[in-house]
Amino acid sequence: MESNEMGRELLNELGVLQLYGLDAYRAPSDRSLVEASLSRNKDGLLEAHIRFMRRFQELERDWQLMKLQDAGFASSNGHESSGVVAAEAAKMSRKKQHQQQGLLPKGMTSIRLVELKVGKQHHGRVLYGVLCAEAFFLSLIQTLVEDEDGNAARVMIDDSSLDGSASWAKVQIRYRKGMKIAIRNPFLSDLPDESVALRVHSEDDVVILSEGPPLLPSEVNPPWTKLDAADLRTEGNRLFAKHDWAGAIDFYSKCIRKSLLSVSPAKQPQPPAPRGKKKKKPGSSNHAIPNKATVKSVALVDQDTVMLAYSNRAAAWMKLQHYEKALVDAEEALKLDPSHLKSIYRKGRALHALEQYEQACKCFSEALGLVSQDKDVKGALQKSEICLQQIQQGVYDLSKHLLSGCEGSLPECSDYVGPVEIKISATTGRRGLFVTRDVGVGELLLVSNALAIVRSDTTSLENFEACPSRSNASFRDDLLVKIYCLVLKSPKWLQHLSCLSDSECPGNEKLPPMDLFRSGGKWGETKLHSAQDISVRRVMGLLLQNAIDESGCCTQPALTKSSTKEQQGQFLGLWALPSFVNHSCTPTSARLHLGDALLLHASRQLEAGEEVTFTYVNSMLPLQIRREFLEQDSWKFQCTCARCELETRLKESLEHIGKHFQSLWAVNETFIPGTSETLDMANIAIKVEHLLKANGSYAYEQQLIRASFFIAYWFGYLNLERMGKHALKLPPPEMVIDATTAAAPGDGNALVFAAFWLKKFEDQGASKLVVNDVQNRAMLIFKCLYGKQKSSVLKKLMRAQAAN
Repeated sequence: MESNEMGRELLNELGVLQLYGLDAYRAPSDRSLVEASLSRNKDGLLEAHIRFMRRFQELERDWQLMKLQDAGFASSNGHESSGVVAAEAAKMSRKKQHQQQGLLPKGMTSIRLVELKVGKQHHGRVLYGVLCAEAFFLSLIQTLVEDEDGNAARVMIDDSSLDGSASWAKVQIRYRKGMKIAIRNPFLSDLPDESVALRVHSEDDVVILSEGPPLLPSEVNPPWTKLDAADLRTEGNRLFAKHDWAGAIDFYSKCIRKSLLSVSPAKQPQPPAPRGKKKKKPGSSNHAIPNKATVKSVALVDQDTVMLAYSNRAAAWMKLQHYEKALVDAEEALKLDPSHLKSIYRKGRALHALEQYEQACKCFSEALGLVSQDKDVKGALQKSEICLQQIQQGVYDLSKHLLSGCEGSLPECSDYVGPVEIKISATTGRRGLFVTRDVGVGELLLVSNALAIVRSDTTSLENFEACPSRSNASFRDDLLVKIYCLVLKSPKWLQHLSCLSDSECPGNEKLPPMDLFRSGGKWGETKLHSAQDISVRRVMGLLLQNAIDESGCCTQPALTKSSTKEQQGQFLGLWALPSFVNHSCTPTSARLHLGDALLLHASRQLEAGEEVTFTYVNSMLPLQIRREFLEQDSWKFQCTCARCELETRLKESLEHIGKHFQSLWAVNETFIPGTSETLDMANIAIKVEHLLKANGSYAYEQQLIRASFFIAYWFGYLNLERMGKHALKLPPPEMVIDATTAAAPGDGNALVFAAFWLKKFEDQGASKLVVNDVQNRAMLIFKCLYGKQKSSVLKKLMRAQAAN
C-alpha cells in the first residue's frame, strides 16, 4: 500500500470508528455532545464540531503533505492550486443550476428540525437550512445545518463524488459555510455514541439553493501564480513567521519547483518573431535561447534561491516533527552551498531529533567553526554532547532539576538501553524484559521517550470521566490520533508500533532487535513490518495492551486524587521499550516520569536473567481493588505474583476487612484527618493487625498484607489521639515503611510516608539513632525512585518532600 493511500485509509477508519461510536472498547461519548445533539443546540454542537475537527487536523495535514510531497509538490492546510479551486467552484455552479431545475419535486412540504423523529425517514418532506460550520471529511462529510428557528443538527453526507483522495479544502469548497441548502427526505439517525445526526446517503439529496459567501478573487486566482521564485520564498517566510508551517512548506516547494524549471535552457520560453522579419537560426543573436552567460547568471541567482528554500523548508519540517524530511532538505541545501551556516545548523538539529547524536555533534562543531560565539549553536552542541554521553554511559544528571522542585525547563533525556533484553518468559510464554547481568538497587535500566502522550491539561476537564485513567475515552481518542500522526511521519516510529503486542495478540513471540530502541542504532537494516500491518483496530489494541497512565507511577501523589494540582499530573502515553515490561504487584523496578521521558530504575537486587516488572495500578491497595483496576483499564490478565497468591490464600480471612475498606475508600474522595471516615479506616488497621497475629503469618507475609492496607495505617497514625488505647495496637511507623518497601519499593505513597515520619521524628526531638534509622529506610525508597544519586542529593530531596 502506498503511503498516501495508507494515510487516507487511516483517516477514514478513524472517522468511522470514533466519530460514530463504533469502537467496541470506547466508553460513551461526552455528555455535552449528546445533550447538544438532542436539544438541537447550535452553540454546543458547534463547540463539539470544532473540537473534533481540531483533533484530526494534524493527521489530515500530514497526510496531505505526504501525498503531495510524494508527487513532487508539497501543499497542505487549505492551500489548493488555483486550478483545483476554480474547477471546484465551476462544478458547484453547474450543480446548483442543475439542482434548481426541478430537482425538488412538487408536493414536497417543508419540515423543521424539532419535528424530525429519530429513526424515521421523512419521505416527501424537505428540510431547509444554512450550513453553519466549516465542513471536514473523514469517511463522510461532517458539517452542521441550522434551520429558520435557530435550531441546529449535525449532518453526515455520503458524497460518492468525493473519492478517498479528496482534501478538506475541496470539501469546504463543495459544502461551503453559509450555503443555503435543502435536504430531501431527511433522516435523523441515532448513533451508537448516544447522539443523533442527520444521515444523508447520497449527495443528490442535498440541493444547494445559494452558494453562500462568494469566493474571493484571490481564492480562484491566487496572487502567487504570478510570483517569481524569490517572491514565492518570501511568501513562505511570511507564513513561517505566522507559524503556518504547512503553508510555508507549500510555498517553499513552489519556489523550488519554479526555480528548477527556470534554469533549464530547454524550458525557456521562445518569444514570437517580430512581424515582417524572418526567424533567425539557432546560434544567432536571437534571445529565445539564452547564451551561456545568461544561463549562468540565471542559474546563480536561482541556485541561491533554491538553497534558501530547501534550508527554510527543512526548518518548517522540523516544526512539524518530520525529521527525516528535514534532514533531506538540509542536505540538499548544503549540496548547493556547503558553508551555509543555517543549513549546517538545521541538519544538526534534524540529526539530534533522529537521535544521531554523534553526527549531530560534528555538524554543530562545523557550525561553530564558522561562528564561534553563536549561543544557539553552542547550546545545541552541548545538548548533543550530553545526549551522546547519556547513551554511551547511562549517566543522567537530574539533581539540579529535582532539587529545584522540578521547576523550569526539563533536562535533556535521550533514549538509553541499559543491561536489559527482550526474551520469552519461561513461566508465562510471553515476551518480557530481563536483565542481562546482576544489577543493584537504584541502577538505571532504561530511559525511553514517549511515542505519544496526552495530558489532562491538554483536554477539557469537562470531558473527564469520574475516574480519569486508562479507561478515559477522551484520553484514548486523543492518543489514538497522535499515534497515527507518527505513522505518517517516521518509519522508525512505525516499526516501534509494529513490534508491540496488541490486546488481540498477547502471545506475539517475535523478538525485535534491541537496536530498534537504542539511540543511533542501525535498526533499519532489518525490515520488521510494513505499513499494511497497522490498522486502526490494531492500534486500538496496542493502546489497550501497552498505554500506561500515572497509576502506580513513582511520582503519583499520595492519598488524595481530586485536586486541580494533581489532576494536571494525569497522563496517558505509549512508550516503546517499556511496553515489554510486565506487571507485578511486587515489582522489581520503579518508574520515574520527567516530561515525556520514562526512567526505569531497579528497585531490588536482581540477578542475571531475572525479569524486570513494574506495577500498572496503585499497588498500595487490597487484592480485590487492584484486580478491579486492572479489569477497569482493560488489562486482559490476572496477576499471579507471590503477593496476589498470598492474599488469595487468605481470601476468607481478609474478605470482610477488604469489603469494609472498599466501602470507605473511593478514587475521587479526599480523606481529612479527624473525620469519622478516617477513624473507621484507622480501625481497619487494628483489625488487620489482629488477623496477622491470629494467623501467625511470617514476617514477610505480614509486610505484604500491611502494604495492601497502607492507607488504613496512614490514617491510624493521623488519628492516634482519637484512638485512645487502641493506638497501642498499631505497629511502629518504621514497620509500615518496611512493608511498603517489601511490596513495592520506590512507590510514591511510600516515599511521602517515609519523608513525613522523618520530619515528624526530627520535630519531636527523637534520638539521633531513631532519626538515622528512619532516614536510612527513606533513603532506600528515594534511591529506588531517583537512582544512584549522591547521598546529599537524596537527603535534600527527602527534606523537600517532607516540607510539602
